[in-house]
Amino acid sequence: VQYDVKQMRPAHYNMNITDYHFDVVAELFQQSCKDNGADAESIMDASVVIAKVRADVTTGCVVRMELAKKKNAQDGMDQLFQRLGGLDGVMAMIDRLYECVERDKRINMFFEGAKLQTIKRQQTDYIIATLGGPADYRGRTLEEIHAVLQMNDYHLDCFMQNMARALRDVGAEQDAVDEATVVLEQLRKQILFHHYKNS
Repeated sequence: VQYDVKQMRPAHYNMNITDYHFDVVAELFQQSCKDNGADAESIMDASVVIAKVRADVTTGCVVRMELAKKKNAQDGMDQLFQRLGGLDGVMAMIDRLYECVERDKRINMFFEGAKLQTIKRQQTDYIIATLGGPADYRGRTLEEIHAVLQMNDYHLDCFMQNMARALRDVGAEQDAVDEATVVLEQLRKQILFHHYKNS
C-alpha cells in the first residue's frame, strides 16, 4: 500500500482517530522499534516524521466532533433524539448495540452473567435520557457502577465503536452519529473515574 500524502486527511476523515489513539500508535511504534534493535536516535527521527502527520490523521474527528457539539448546543437534545428515530429508533439501536457488544471479545466480559438484562435495562434508560429522550433513570451514578470494573480508555473506545456501528446499522445519518458520540463521550471521565484515580 502506498500512501498519497494529499489523500492523508481525506483517508482518515471518518475514522474517529483522536489524539489519544494517535499517541497509542506512536508509542507502540516506538516500542516496536526498540524491540527490533533500532537505536534511540533513529527512533527519535522516525517519531518526528510520524508526528508531522498527526493533524492530517486526527483533523477529521476533531472537525466532525466540533460541528456536532455546536449542533447539539444550538438545536438542543430534543432534535438529536428525534433524528435518531425517537424512542423506537434508540431502542432499536440499543438492541443492536448489545448484539455487537456480546460478540466483541475485547469487551464482552463486562456484559455477561445473570445480571445482563438488568444492566441492559438500566443502561437503556440512561442512554435514552442522555440523548434527550423521556427516560427517567434512577440508578447508581456512573462512578459507582464502574468502580469495580477494570475498564480503561481502550475498553470504552471499543464500546463507543460498537455504539457508532449500532447507530449506523439502524439507519442513523453520520452527523447524528457524531452528535450522539459527542454527548456520550462527555461521560468518559465519570465512567473511568476510578481508572483515572488509580492510574
